[in-house]
Amino acid sequence: MTETQLVGPVVLFILMVIVGLELTPADFYRVMRAPAAVVGGTLAQLLLLPLMTWCVVALLDVPPVFGAGAILVAASPGAGISNILVALARANTALSVTLTGVASVLSVATLPVVAALGVRVFLGDSIVVDVPVGVLTLQLAFALLLPIALGMLVRARRPDLAHRYAPRIQRWAMIAIAVLVALSIVFSDEEDMQVGFDDLGIGFLAAGVWTLSAMAIGWGMAVLLRLSAPDRFTFLVEFSARNVAVATIIALSGLDRLDLTFFGGLYVAVGYPLAGIAVLWWRRREPES
Repeated sequence: MTETQLVGPVVLFILMVIVGLELTPADFYRVMRAPAAVVGGTLAQLLLLPLMTWCVVALLDVPPVFGAGAILVAASPGAGISNILVALARANTALSVTLTGVASVLSVATLPVVAALGVRVFLGDSIVVDVPVGVLTLQLAFALLLPIALGMLVRARRPDLAHRYAPRIQRWAMIAIAVLVALSIVFSDEEDMQVGFDDLGIGFLAAGVWTLSAMAIGWGMAVLLRLSAPDRFTFLVEFSARNVAVATIIALSGLDRLDLTFFGGLYVAVGYPLAGIAVLWWRRREPES
């Protein structure tokens, strides 16, 4: 096994502990009290985001490697930053946390399957990538379910520790991911760097279109479910702010492919700022709504 395949699951474990520190059993009970919002929002993310990704990649003629990377981003659960953005916007933070937690748990089963289909659709026979669905499922079960449960336990027993150390742990985990990517670049072969500079422009455009499309799907789904305005904005953020750390570690550790992380990097550079702009827009219009 390579260094990334060994270190990646450890970093992902730490990140999911942080997700667990934000959850309580009440967040999952909320699924039963508001099934339309939680179940509808979760299913829409699982089904519509990969379909939208295929449309964006096909319409913009995105390079296959970017397309496969985009599917990993779409299949990943919502990011913890979505909870922060929703809180800053004064929307429905509880709903955001619940959607993130439920999606993180379900991704144990859904992410390997969607990743396998996405790689096959976008890369085909041009690049041989073996997606070990069974191994990935077991890996994610260890790296998602166990740490989320551990984080929830720590929050229940020592909420003071959860509040004090969660931001610090998250910073160190993100630094570890950056180091992991840097080491992968340094020790990668030339054949792993299959994206040229000419493709970056279309990649940035695709990342922007992907983010705006995800926002539109989230808002539209909330309208169909007849949710309130704050809940609609919560959906907008939750659909568009994906956990790129999960996608990156799956690409590096599960698939041992550095090039499948490139779209995720472009998405971070474009998607997160767009989400921040959406929060500022919502805060400005809030007194009028």
